[in-house]
Amino acid sequence: MSAINIAFKRFWNSQTGPKTVHFWAPTLKWGLVIAGISDMQRPVNKLSATQSLSLLATGLVWARWSFVITPKNYLLASVNIFLAGTAGYQVSRIINYRLDNGDSMKQVFKYMLTSQETAKNNKSITTTTPVSSTNENLQTH
Repeated sequence: MSAINIAFKRFWNSQTGPKTVHFWAPTLKWGLVIAGISDMQRPVNKLSATQSLSLLATGLVWARWSFVITPKNYLLASVNIFLAGTAGYQVSRIINYRLDNGDSMKQVFKYMLTSQETAKNNKSITTTTPVSSTNENLQTH
Protein backbone atom coordinates (compact mmCIF):
# COMPACT_ATOMS: atom_id res chain seq x y z
CA MET A 1 0.00 0.00 0.00
CA SER A 2 1.30 3.45 -0.86
CA ALA A 3 1.69 6.27 1.64
CA ILE A 4 -1.17 8.15 -0.05
CA ASN A 5 -3.53 5.20 0.34
CA ILE A 6 -2.57 4.79 4.00
CA ALA A 7 -3.08 8.51 4.69
CA PHE A 8 -6.46 8.52 2.88
CA LYS A 9 -7.63 5.42 4.73
CA ARG A 10 -6.59 6.94 8.06
CA PHE A 11 -8.44 10.18 7.18
CA TRP A 12 -11.52 8.28 5.97
CA ASN A 13 -11.79 6.29 9.18
CA SER A 14 -10.77 9.03 11.64
CA GLN A 15 -13.10 10.43 14.31
CA THR A 16 -13.35 13.70 12.36
CA GLY A 17 -13.37 12.17 8.88
CA PRO A 18 -16.04 12.33 6.16
CA LYS A 19 -18.10 9.55 7.76
CA THR A 20 -18.97 11.90 10.65
CA VAL A 21 -20.78 15.16 11.31
CA HIS A 22 -17.47 16.47 12.65
CA PHE A 23 -16.38 16.73 9.04
CA TRP A 24 -19.54 17.83 7.22
CA ALA A 25 -20.75 20.56 9.59
CA PRO A 26 -17.54 22.62 9.33
CA THR A 27 -17.23 21.88 5.62
CA LEU A 28 -20.67 23.29 4.92
CA LYS A 29 -20.04 26.22 7.28
CA TRP A 30 -17.42 27.46 4.83
CA GLY A 31 -20.43 28.82 2.91
CA LEU A 32 -20.79 31.47 5.62
CA VAL A 33 -17.15 32.43 5.23
CA ILE A 34 -17.54 32.70 1.45
CA ALA A 35 -20.65 34.88 1.93
CA GLY A 36 -18.70 37.09 4.34
CA ILE A 37 -15.90 37.47 1.83
CA SER A 38 -18.37 38.40 -0.92
CA ASP A 39 -19.91 40.99 1.44
CA MET A 40 -16.59 42.83 1.43
CA GLN A 41 -17.70 44.28 -1.93
CA ARG A 42 -21.09 45.32 -0.54
CA PRO A 43 -21.59 48.97 0.45
CA VAL A 44 -21.21 49.40 4.21
CA ASN A 45 -24.67 50.93 4.63
CA LYS A 46 -26.16 47.67 3.29
CA LEU A 47 -24.46 45.46 5.91
CA SER A 48 -26.28 44.16 8.97
CA ALA A 49 -24.48 45.11 12.17
CA THR A 50 -26.34 42.58 14.30
CA GLN A 51 -25.67 39.78 11.82
CA SER A 52 -21.98 40.64 11.69
CA LEU A 53 -21.77 40.72 15.50
CA SER A 54 -23.57 37.37 15.69
CA LEU A 55 -21.20 35.78 13.21
CA LEU A 56 -18.21 37.23 15.07
CA ALA A 57 -19.44 35.81 18.38
CA THR A 58 -20.27 32.46 16.80
CA GLY A 59 -16.84 32.22 15.21
CA LEU A 60 -15.03 33.05 18.45
CA VAL A 61 -17.07 30.71 20.65
CA TRP A 62 -16.90 27.72 18.29
CA ALA A 63 -13.22 28.25 17.49
CA ARG A 64 -12.48 27.96 21.19
CA TRP A 65 -14.86 25.02 21.58
CA SER A 66 -13.20 23.06 18.77
CA PHE A 67 -10.00 22.86 20.83
CA VAL A 68 -11.84 21.83 24.02
CA ILE A 69 -13.90 18.96 22.65
CA THR A 70 -12.68 15.43 22.12
CA PRO A 71 -11.60 14.76 19.47
CA LYS A 72 -10.08 18.14 18.74
CA ASN A 73 -11.59 19.35 15.49
CA TYR A 74 -9.09 21.45 13.53
CA LEU A 75 -11.41 21.76 10.54
CA LEU A 76 -14.06 23.28 12.81
CA ALA A 77 -11.43 25.56 14.34
CA SER A 78 -10.22 26.78 10.96
CA VAL A 79 -13.66 27.61 9.58
CA ASN A 80 -14.62 29.45 12.75
CA ILE A 81 -11.37 31.43 12.86
CA PHE A 82 -12.02 32.55 9.28
CA LEU A 83 -15.67 33.26 10.12
CA ALA A 84 -14.65 35.44 13.07
CA GLY A 85 -12.08 37.17 10.89
CA THR A 86 -14.48 38.05 8.08
CA ALA A 87 -17.21 39.10 10.52
CA GLY A 88 -14.73 41.14 12.54
CA TYR A 89 -13.66 42.92 9.37
CA GLN A 90 -17.30 43.74 8.57
CA VAL A 91 -17.87 45.02 12.12
CA SER A 92 -14.83 47.28 11.80
CA ARG A 93 -16.12 48.59 8.45
CA ILE A 94 -19.50 49.38 10.02
CA ILE A 95 -17.95 51.12 13.03
CA ASN A 96 -15.63 53.22 10.86
CA TYR A 97 -18.50 54.14 8.54
CA ARG A 98 -20.71 55.25 11.41
CA LEU A 99 -17.91 57.26 13.05
CA ASP A 100 -16.99 58.92 9.74
CA ASN A 101 -20.63 59.96 9.30
CA GLY A 102 -20.76 61.80 12.62
CA ASP A 103 -22.01 59.21 15.11
CA SER A 104 -20.53 59.23 18.59
CA MET A 105 -19.07 55.99 19.95
CA LYS A 106 -22.17 55.66 22.17
CA GLN A 107 -24.42 55.93 19.11
CA VAL A 108 -22.30 53.38 17.26
CA PHE A 109 -22.62 50.87 20.12
CA LYS A 110 -26.37 51.46 20.29
CA TYR A 111 -26.63 50.95 16.53
CA MET A 112 -24.52 47.81 16.66
CA LEU A 113 -26.55 46.23 19.45
CA THR A 114 -29.99 47.19 18.14
CA SER A 115 -31.55 45.16 15.39
CA GLN A 116 -32.16 47.29 12.31
CA GLU A 117 -35.60 45.70 12.02
CA THR A 118 -36.40 46.84 15.57
CA ALA A 119 -35.10 50.31 14.73
CA LYS A 120 -37.35 50.45 11.64
CA ASN A 121 -40.36 49.37 13.70
CA ASN A 122 -39.60 51.95 16.40
CA LYS A 123 -39.21 54.67 13.78
CA SER A 124 -42.60 53.85 12.25
CA ILE A 125 -44.19 53.92 15.70
CA THR A 126 -42.76 57.33 16.54
CA THR A 127 -43.79 58.86 13.21
CA THR A 128 -47.47 57.97 13.60
CA THR A 129 -49.99 60.46 14.88
CA PRO A 130 -49.73 60.72 18.67
CA VAL A 131 -52.70 59.63 20.75
CA SER A 132 -54.41 62.50 22.51
CA SER A 133 -53.76 62.53 26.22
CA THR A 134 -56.96 64.35 27.04
CA ASN A 135 -60.34 62.78 27.61
CA GLU A 136 -62.09 64.96 25.01
CA ASN A 137 -62.77 61.99 22.74
CA LEU A 138 -64.26 59.84 25.49
CA GLN A 139 -67.99 59.77 25.94
CA THR A 140 -69.46 59.26 29.36
CA HIS A 141 -72.71 57.37 29.78
